[in-house]
Amino acid sequence: MNTPDASLLLDPARFAREIDGKPVSLFTLRNRRGMAVCVTNYGAKIEQVLVPDRDGNFDDVVFGYESIEGVVGGSPSVGAFIGRYAGRVENARFKLGGMEHQLTANNGPHCLHGGLRGSRFQVFDAVQHNPSSVEMRYVFADGEEGFPGTLALRLMYSVTEDNELVLDYDAVALDAPTVANLTTHAFFNLEGLNSANGKQGGSALGHEVMICASRYFEMNSELIATGTLLPVDGTPFDFRQPVVLGTRVGNAQATDGVAGYDDCFAIEHPVAGDLALCARVSAPGSGRVMEVWSTEPTMQFYTGMLAGEPLAGGPGKGGRRYVQQQSLCFEPQGYPNAPNVPAFPSAVYEADQGRQGRTLYRFSTST
Repeated sequence: MNTPDASLLLDPARFAREIDGKPVSLFTLRNRRGMAVCVTNYGAKIEQVLVPDRDGNFDDVVFGYESIEGVVGGSPSVGAFIGRYAGRVENARFKLGGMEHQLTANNGPHCLHGGLRGSRFQVFDAVQHNPSSVEMRYVFADGEEGFPGTLALRLMYSVTEDNELVLDYDAVALDAPTVANLTTHAFFNLEGLNSANGKQGGSALGHEVMICASRYFEMNSELIATGTLLPVDGTPFDFRQPVVLGTRVGNAQATDGVAGYDDCFAIEHPVAGDLALCARVSAPGSGRVMEVWSTEPTMQFYTGMLAGEPLAGGPGKGGRRYVQQQSLCFEPQGYPNAPNVPAFPSAVYEADQGRQGRTLYRFSTST
C-alpha cells in the first residue's frame, strides 16, 4: 500500500501561533491506509486531505493554505466549519419569541455564514485524542453578531479505516432560545492540486456529479430562500443521474446551461435524521470518487458563478491563486433562511436543548 510522500504534508510549525490570545495549531489525522487530513483550530478549517488515485498515488484534494498567515489572509470560508448560521439570513434579522433580533450584515443587507466574526474567524479549543481524531469546541456568546443566547458547539474530526473524513457535531443552547445552522465548507478538486490539472489551474468542470434530490430551493435574485421548493425535473438542477459539470456550466451549446451553482437541494432521506447519501462526485483523470453522507436535511452545492474569478484573499498552497469553478463545495445543513420562513422546519434551539449532526466524506477510486 502506497503512503503519501512526507513532502506533501503541511508543516505544523507554520501554524503554531497565537490569535486573540489563544493558541493555534495544525492537527494531522491519519489512518493505517495512508490517508491524512490536516485541520487547524482557527475556524476549525480543513487545510489538507491526502487520498490516493486509481494508481495508489496520493495527492491533496482540497483548497487550503500552508501557514496560519495564509489562512488568516486567505478566503475565509475555505475549509471552515460554519456557524452560528450557515447561509444567508434575510435582511440580517429575524423574530424569536416576539422579539426582533438584528444581526450583523456582511453580505449586502443580509447576514452570511454567521456575520463578520462568525466561527470562520474564531479560535476553537482543541484536543487531539489519538492519531485519527481531534475534538474542537467553541462557545458563541449571547449577543455575538446579534444572535440571542449562548450556544456551546462541540466538533469532532475523525479519519476512519474506510478512508472517510467524519465530522460529528453537537450544539446546546445554554441559557436562552437561539437559532443555529451548522455546516462544513471544504473546497474539493478530486484531480489533485499537485496533478497536471491542479498545477495548471484546471477547472473542476470535468467532474461528474450526482445529487440525491428531487427538489431544490427557489432563491430570489440575492440568493435568499423564498420558502418554495421546486421540482428538479427538466431543469439544470436535476443531478439524480450523474452529470459532467462542463455540459451544464459555461457551455454555450447546452440548452439547459447555467453560469454556475450556488444552490440548495432537499436531500432524499428514507428516515429523517438518519445518515443518507447526499452526493457522489468523481474525477475522470485521477479515478478518485467521493461520496457525501449526512444526517442534515439539505445540501448547498457551490461551484462559484464566475469562471476564473479569484477567491477573496491571498494565494493558497504552492502560491496558487484559487479561482471559482476550480473546486466544488458540498455543504450539508439545515433549511436556508429558516428563521424567516415559518413553513420550513424550525432552526430554533430552546434553552437547554441540544442537536447533533454527522457529515462524512468517503473516498475511493474507480477504474
